[in-house]
Amino acid sequence: MKKFSSLLLSFMLVISFALPVNAADQSYHDTIPFTVVFKKSTLPDNAGKIIGNLGGEIVYEIPEIGVVQVEAPAEFGKDALNHSDIQIATPSLMERVPEVENIPFETQDVNLEDAVLYDAFQWDIKRVTEDGKSFDLNTGNHDVVVGIIDTGIDLNHPDVQKNLLPGSKNFVPAGGIYGVDQSETGDINDVQDRNGHGTHVAGNIAGNGAILGVAPDTGFRAYRVFGAEGGAYGAWIMKAIVEAAKDGTDVINMSLGGIYIKGQIWYTDPATGEKIKLGNDVADYVAYMRAAKFAEENGTLIVTSAGNDGLNAANKKEVLDFANAEYGPLGYEFVGAGFYSPASLPNVVTVSATGPNDELAVYSNYGSGFIDVAAPGGNLEMYYEYLNNGTFDEYLEQRLFEQEFNLSSVPTLGYTYNENGQVIDYTYEGPGYSWYVGTSMAAPKVSAVAALLFAEHEEATPKEVKNLLQKSAEDIGKTGKDKYFGYGLSNAYQALMN
Repeated sequence: MKKFSSLLLSFMLVISFALPVNAADQSYHDTIPFTVVFKKSTLPDNAGKIIGNLGGEIVYEIPEIGVVQVEAPAEFGKDALNHSDIQIATPSLMERVPEVENIPFETQDVNLEDAVLYDAFQWDIKRVTEDGKSFDLNTGNHDVVVGIIDTGIDLNHPDVQKNLLPGSKNFVPAGGIYGVDQSETGDINDVQDRNGHGTHVAGNIAGNGAILGVAPDTGFRAYRVFGAEGGAYGAWIMKAIVEAAKDGTDVINMSLGGIYIKGQIWYTDPATGEKIKLGNDVADYVAYMRAAKFAEENGTLIVTSAGNDGLNAANKKEVLDFANAEYGPLGYEFVGAGFYSPASLPNVVTVSATGPNDELAVYSNYGSGFIDVAAPGGNLEMYYEYLNNGTFDEYLEQRLFEQEFNLSSVPTLGYTYNENGQVIDYTYEGPGYSWYVGTSMAAPKVSAVAALLFAEHEEATPKEVKNLLQKSAEDIGKTGKDKYFGYGLSNAYQALMN
């Protein structure tokens, strides 16, 4: 049997502001997308009329939390802030699937029998399960459900297929993020993974085949918010959170996130040079808080990755400076405090990434009070060492990535591009396996442990399970809670023994 796999650097989904610029020809649009949060937590009956009178058009609604996405001229934000029914309106945020380095490799004559790849390569899963000891206590069930908000799922992959439950949903509208992807029809049932990230995450949680996840008999649903490339507007993600909670999901895994500002936001219109004051908050952050609260009130615990910028995320100025450096060239200026979201929300579990020796990964964000627990996400120490020494071929030939990267399931895909380099269609070639590294790979392991705890404690609330995750974490690093690992490394065996 011949299998194609890839070595991928999978970093956290990063954020950018949606600009009034066409991605294809850099010409200016007449309108840009805005996120609007109404003062009440539900939409007013005349929401469409309110937005229309302000010169906008509603294109996406989340009525359960009083949020809409609007297409409107750039000056819409100033007028909306003066309306008595609107709390905040700012340009919508786009959370992007990162560019990844792809180093393909082939394995010849591999017999993909049960757990063969787990036995050979999955040091990360063995670390969390104490070499599989937790499997003897509880492997999960289909009464407890993990919702994976990500790029979807490979519907044909044997290692994740058996735990995929009915009811997965797609939130990517027709055309995708750039409006040119012909495979994106807006079909709510189209959850096929066009990227690989979501299927890799699912394998970490509930893989059961050649690979194993931390909870290999746990049920999950895919809530697809990303296509093959580009990203997703925050409104799509908030909608997915709300729908997953309404569906009775116990745990939501969000290996994604971005930076939000609490303070003053300015935007310089590139067409006119006018400096526009956009208020003292970001609408998407307020919407995230509402969505997370909605999830908690409906019995759902959110687990999220800490981010891969190597920052002290508890230092609001450091995050602010990073945001200004990133988005200043795009016309934005921020004054105030910077936050990662949803990682900074108080009612979520935020996960940092560790390497094979329980060290903080070189890319992982950290911060006192920011990190709840840690989990293996892989590291890049040897990767960078060989790359900087000009001996990267040796790194690959010796397969050193097996010692520091995480192996999991992915679809094997091909793409069709237009003249602007944008994906307009994809071809599914079959199931495969890839090596990834990132806090995106750490969070799902904690989501799996949380699912096992819900299985053990059927009446537990999200807050109680969060406390159990913290209490059962294996103390690593400095004694006690610290800024790198929070309460410690998430440990399925210890969690089930408590």
